[in-house]
Amino acid sequence: MNRILYENRCRCNKEFSVTKKRNLSIRSEGKPLQYPESIEITSKVFYIKYEKKLSSIAKLLLNSFRNKYIYYAIDDILDLFKSNPLERDHLLSILYSPIISLQNNFSINFFDIWIHEIYINEVSKVNKFFKNDYSNFEQFNYITIKFLYKTRGPIKKIDSLW
Repeated sequence: MNRILYENRCRCNKEFSVTKKRNLSIRSEGKPLQYPESIEITSKVFYIKYEKKLSSIAKLLLNSFRNKYIYYAIDDILDLFKSNPLERDHLLSILYSPIISLQNNFSINFFDIWIHEIYINEVSKVNKFFKNDYSNFEQFNYITIKFLYKTRGPIKKIDSLW
């Protein structure tokens, strides 16, 4: 959709195509979901303590979610972790928990939620009694997610005709 196709004929009467990419004028052009204007958005920060070890692929994927629609983030997780369903379910639970909180507490539509920022802080807790044995680390991650969401007014129910 972002490309314009030009067909021309060269001097030898062979057909060829030239593709020219358009410059995008607005940030969400070409996407089915529109990124919100700065006036109509609200943000909410969630702090999640994840007690399992995140793989390097999972950390890379979570860091790629900056300025991304929640729908696309969930789609990325489902596509990339087909072979590892346990980690896929853990990553989905990291996203679903704050989403459900936003939907229940603020009546936010699923398609009005975006991930603005995401940070992962890995912490190791050492057992003080074993100073030389470093195998007793308890590793866990603090994940900070800042969501942007757009609030809408309540939908007025249409009166029936009879």
